[in-house]
Amino acid sequence: MLYHNPKTKTAMWNDYLNLQFDVKGKTFTGFCMKIQDDFHLTYAVILEDCHSFCIWLDDKTAKWYSSKFTNLDPSVLDQIINRLGVQEEALA
Repeated sequence: MLYHNPKTKTAMWNDYLNLQFDVKGKTFTGFCMKIQDDFHLTYAVILEDCHSFCIWLDDKTAKWYSSKFTNLDPSVLDQIINRLGVQEEALA
């Protein structure tokens, strides 16, 4: 089943989320996929012109984390996490 939110330009097909958003005048395009992890809710994130990285939600602290060498402005990560949060609520 495909979920689409035209306001945020996001679409999710099962465990796949297309991304397109602007932060500080720069457009970010890419996608993320939920990956199997026995410990956390984890996503692999691929953005054009950026290295791929993972983000995950620690259930104990309810805090999102990213891979050690994720070199992005925190507001970019916030955009991705917010879109994932909206999708998770829609799927619940």
